[in-house]
Amino acid sequence: MITKSAEISATKTYYRIREVVAMLNIPASTLRFWEDTFDQLEPHRTPSGQRRYSPENVEVCKLIKHLLRDKGYSLEYARKELEVYRKCPPRNDYVCKSADDALNLLSEVAKMINGNLHAEARIKAIEKWIKADHSIN
Repeated sequence: MITKSAEISATKTYYRIREVVAMLNIPASTLRFWEDTFDQLEPHRTPSGQRRYSPENVEVCKLIKHLLRDKGYSLEYARKELEVYRKCPPRNDYVCKSADDALNLLSEVAKMINGNLHAEARIKAIEKWIKADHSIN
């Protein structure tokens, strides 16, 4: 469960390190270690060297914490997972805002599944025909 302090503000453009560690309930040293370990986590630095975390940086931090603490992944495996996440981020267009949206989405998925099943049945029929010694010349 995410507490109120762990929520990202819709209007805030950056967060200081103390705000991020408070949101995630981790020590600042852990966050700095993650910056050194994960290429995907690169907060902006001010001219004086202070870190500024974007909302996207905070989301990456949450994902890192989830992978390491909740899932128990090794650093190497978590790095690989983050790379996959970077290449294929979750799609928000699957979010349903109403029951009708959910039904429409399920209908689309059912059509895709039925299409795949039909294609699979055709492939099996062709394989069966070929195995029945009907070689293609």
